[in-house]
Amino acid sequence: MLSFDLVNFICMIINILILFLIAKKFLFGRVNGIIEKRKEELDTAFNAADKVTQEAQSNRREYQLQLAEFEKERSDRMDEAIKEAEARKNAIIEEANAEAEGLIKDARNEAERIRSVAGIDHDKKVEELVFDVAARLAGQAISEEANSELYDKFLSQATNSNTGKE
Repeated sequence: MLSFDLVNFICMIINILILFLIAKKFLFGRVNGIIEKRKEELDTAFNAADKVTQEAQSNRREYQLQLAEFEKERSDRMDEAIKEAEARKNAIIEEANAEAEGLIKDARNEAERIRSVAGIDHDKKVEELVFDVAARLAGQAISEEANSELYDKFLSQATNSNTGKE
């Protein structure tokens, strides 16, 4: 049966205390040391991860700023290129218009010159006909019939030279 013995009870408590002290010295100390090392390693890893995350966010913000700056620069260059192309287009159009005006002016001058030359040629032909008739009249005795014939011939030649026929 069960009996309660005080000496046995005290020995048991002393044994438990000795086992507890031995376990504390050899077992709990090492286990707590390992737990502390693990905790420090985890803290270091978390700190490193936080640092990497902050660097990544910083790099991301920097990248976004550079991207925005690049987009602005690209937009500015496109606007500048468009303005330059517009200016070149206007210059080319102005140059073409000036050249066209010069060509038109030259063509008008040439046409006027041709008209005046044609008029002079026509006037010269009429003049030659008149001198020819006058020379014939002066060289022969003219009768009324000859005069009428010469006059008709002169008119037909003058009419033919006006129409371009000879």
